[in-house]
Amino acid sequence: MINNLLTQFASEVAGAEEPSGFGALGVNLNALIVQFITFIIVFLVLKKYVFGKIVEILDKRQKTIEEGMNSAKEMAQAREKYEKEVEKLRHEARAQADEILSESKAQSEDIITKAEESATVKTDKMISDAKKKIEEESERSRRSLKSEIVSLVVDTTEKLIGAKVDSSKDRAMIDEALKSGKGK
Repeated sequence: MINNLLTQFASEVAGAEEPSGFGALGVNLNALIVQFITFIIVFLVLKKYVFGKIVEILDKRQKTIEEGMNSAKEMAQAREKYEKEVEKLRHEARAQADEILSESKAQSEDIITKAEESATVKTDKMISDAKKKIEEESERSRRSLKSEIVSLVVDTTEKLIGAKVDSSKDRAMIDEALKSGKGK
């Protein structure tokens, strides 16, 4: 059967006349017109139902891409702005920290100075109070010593004189003796 087909095809090709014009080029004009009309119909159908949607989708995609690019640029600019602002805030924070440290150092030095002054004042007051107490004790000791000396003098005078002198005369004689002793 394949043999018969090949033989029939070969006889038709050998028996065909030589075409002229487009036919000589191997183009069938009727087939070309049908293909052209089919192309136009397919083109119009595609244009009406498909190309519009495709163009719309491509436009949306392009718009989305452009928005993304613009958003990325804006974000980059915002990031740079915020980085500068953060750096500025860091610098201000460092300056404030340095200022606080210097203020606290000055305050601590002031507190130390005041404490030293207070300690000096307290020490001076303690020394003054101690001097007053010493003077008071010395005065008490002198009075006590004076009265003991007066008693001893009276006792000694009685023994020497042999008789008791009244107390007012005693006192006058002792005061006179003491005054004459101070002058020496």
